[in-house]
Amino acid sequence: MVVNEMPDDQQRSHRTRRDVLKTTGAASVVATAGLAGCFNDSGGSDSDVEIIGVWADAEQEDFSAVMDYAEGETDLSLSYSSRTTDALLSNTLVDYENGTATADIVVMPSPARVMADGENGHLADLGDTWDAENFAVDPDRVSGEGGVYAAPFKMDLKPGFWYRKSFFDEHDLSEPESWDEFMTLLADIAEIDGVDAPIASGNGTGWPLSDITEGFFMRQENGAELQQNLINGEASFTDDRVTTAFEEIKMLHDEEYFSVTRDFGVQYEYFWDGSCPLYFMGSFTPAQDAVQDPSDLGVFRMPGGNGITSSINWLTVPTYSSNVEDAKEAVSSIVSAGGQEVWAERGGFIATNTQVPSDAYQIEVMAQLPQLANEVTVVPDLDDALGDPFQSEFWSQLKGLWASPNTDVDDITSSLDTAHEETLSE
Repeated sequence: MVVNEMPDDQQRSHRTRRDVLKTTGAASVVATAGLAGCFNDSGGSDSDVEIIGVWADAEQEDFSAVMDYAEGETDLSLSYSSRTTDALLSNTLVDYENGTATADIVVMPSPARVMADGENGHLADLGDTWDAENFAVDPDRVSGEGGVYAAPFKMDLKPGFWYRKSFFDEHDLSEPESWDEFMTLLADIAEIDGVDAPIASGNGTGWPLSDITEGFFMRQENGAELQQNLINGEASFTDDRVTTAFEEIKMLHDEEYFSVTRDFGVQYEYFWDGSCPLYFMGSFTPAQDAVQDPSDLGVFRMPGGNGITSSINWLTVPTYSSNVEDAKEAVSSIVSAGGQEVWAERGGFIATNTQVPSDAYQIEVMAQLPQLANEVTVVPDLDDALGDPFQSEFWSQLKGLWASPNTDVDDITSSLDTAHEETLSE
């Protein structure tokens, strides 16, 4: 899942492109109360096209640069507001069911929600805003009887464990090439002065605990296939490989290799200062505020894994907006090669548009990620692909496991299996 969580008192950030260009550093935040229906039926205030998504701080500034490009290519004025993932998912649904648009463009991280919203008549057809031949994503993932319900923008790979190269050099550490070497690395890191725990445990509403858990699924036998089959219903959570994955996670908890959970953005600060030197995170890592020098970043895959996940940030246009045509024009410009190249050059971004040149990735580690992905099978993010009720139960079980690592694995997999079957039957 491609997201950026913020505390509740910061989830109502509203800034135009011009506001961002006047400042440096993290985006300032204006807190207000209430979300549902706050933009009336049009989703607009004093600008042509209102956009909401989950990007905040540095990522918000990066997207503002993309809006700058889109404004230069169109006669539109764009503005952006940030939400937490939970607020975005829940409150847009409330608005849609009331026949109102929270904004003219909603950046949706879950293809399952895109499909549900589209099939319920909430979303406009965006098939004419992007040419599938020029994208790494198939429109079938978000298509139904009403057309193509979304356009793909930012692609987040979940490549594995990030680390600081300077930290590894200082302590004579190296990337592990096997599970045994990984366990040795964790033991060595745990003995270093100033380390709270080797692995940072980021949390929001239940992710990124879900991301690292899926990494453990994919280090099992035929793990990428297991993940794909869990998505399409050809495998279940009673599979022995799922049980083994949770047992491995519990074992690392027993060794005290996982840190306490913190908001995923806050956890980057502990990662950067060496308190939690390994962080299983997405390709948006170089764009985080706490990452002071992206050139110091390295990343290695989950040892033994034969797959990594990817998630897409989908641009959607509610049918209830009075600016549907303007919003579609904005979407077309944002997802174009030119629009996506703007963010790719700034770092922390992998384009879905295949026409973005490879030299746009100016940060070394970002340029390496496509090759890292080519070494294995890239599969969809599990909980994003399935959606609710599975996603909520998955997040709940993982938060419970990290809070109480002695939780019985059979209880976890039984609850997940029930939610999985319910989701597949809907």
